[in-house]
Amino acid sequence: MNYSVWYKKPHGLIWHKVKNVEGDTIMEDVKGKSLPMRVLLLANKTRLEIPMTCLIKFSKERFFDIQENIRNESGQN
Repeated sequence: MNYSVWYKKPHGLIWHKVKNVEGDTIMEDVKGKSLPMRVLLLANKTRLEIPMTCLIKFSKERFFDIQENIRNESGQN
């Protein structure tokens, strides 16, 4: 299931929308030299990295996707 993500810079006015997100994760630099990033994995097999300093909102479909994955892993209906 794909979902949408909105992000904006701190104190920014404009929200940017990213559609067709298949998954996301957080990437931290092992050496601690750079900021952690939120990594969005898109349906067209591209990857978008957003600094964790940005405000990020997820659509409700992300919640439903997580809930479905939990059900599948636990074997519940």
